[in-house]
Amino acid sequence: MKALRRQAREARAVALEEIDEPTPGPGQVLLEVRHCGVCGSDLHVYLNHKGYESVLPQVTLGHEWAGVVVGWGDGVQRWEKGQTATMIALQGCLEEGCRYCSTGLTQLCPARRVQGLHLDGGMAEKVVVDDHYLMPLPEGLTTTAASLTEPLSVADHCIHDCSEIEAGDRVVVCGPGVIGILCALMARKRGADVVISGLDADEPVRLAIARKIGFETMTVGGQHPSLTDQLRQQQVDVIVDASGASRVLEEATRIVRPDGTICVVALYPQEVTIDFNVLVRNQIDIRTSYASARPNYQRAIDALHAGEIPVDELVRSYPLAAGVSAFEEAERQEVLKPILDCSKHG
Repeated sequence: MKALRRQAREARAVALEEIDEPTPGPGQVLLEVRHCGVCGSDLHVYLNHKGYESVLPQVTLGHEWAGVVVGWGDGVQRWEKGQTATMIALQGCLEEGCRYCSTGLTQLCPARRVQGLHLDGGMAEKVVVDDHYLMPLPEGLTTTAASLTEPLSVADHCIHDCSEIEAGDRVVVCGPGVIGILCALMARKRGADVVISGLDADEPVRLAIARKIGFETMTVGGQHPSLTDQLRQQQVDVIVDASGASRVLEEATRIVRPDGTICVVALYPQEVTIDFNVLVRNQIDIRTSYASARPNYQRAIDALHAGEIPVDELVRSYPLAAGVSAFEEAERQEVLKPILDCSKHG
């Protein structure tokens, strides 16, 4: 079968290969992959960025996907052939003695792994997954939409579990990548008034899409006024940083109102310096949000099934054979969310 694989710990060392089809072992399920998203993490691996040293040097990428069950190994009983499913990407050990897995925080398990980074993932015609990490999809939910389940679950964890956003709150989302826009959508779903900020480089695609789906946007950097100046006359209750830029998090402490909240869902390529005197004197709460767990996946599936996410406006589809092109266009920020159609090879 065909698979899009990392070939070495080098920048842009990703190519379409012909590999053997996987065989499900005990407790495992075999699926035909229909659609698989290109994640920001995949892009970091593609560019061999610092912080991704644990990723295997040779591995089939892809942890945001949906597909169809075609077989299973011994001990699996809950599936029928033809059912659609998606995968919980960040997988804990699930042992009773693990304080994180036993309390539902599987994404914090010390033994966690990401399928698609630490073992073969879904940018392929077929994939094998441990049954524990599969979630059934409701009838009528397309696999294109369902391939957004994982990033939407991350946004759900940030907004639902970590931010305490309420109806009527003024929320600023910094960073108009797909996680930022999905966070904005989930905040708007809770009744918040949301603005999304980005740079000039985000204008042609990311901020344009944000405006198209109904968000107010602000452009910062370069010759533009700072976000602080643009928001000077406004009360900001919550700032969600999905940018990964240290200067944004530093500026956020001067923007959010006293007793407000800064919620961080981004990862940063460098250390961040924050004046904690500003935080303390204004009683500003900093929350962090990492990945997601099963309840977030279920809420994401429900939101997608209910048509609450404008999928067609967010994604662009590529055949599996054009996977490298999808990575290249994502690197140039020419596409918000590339989705590989793994049932199409050319």
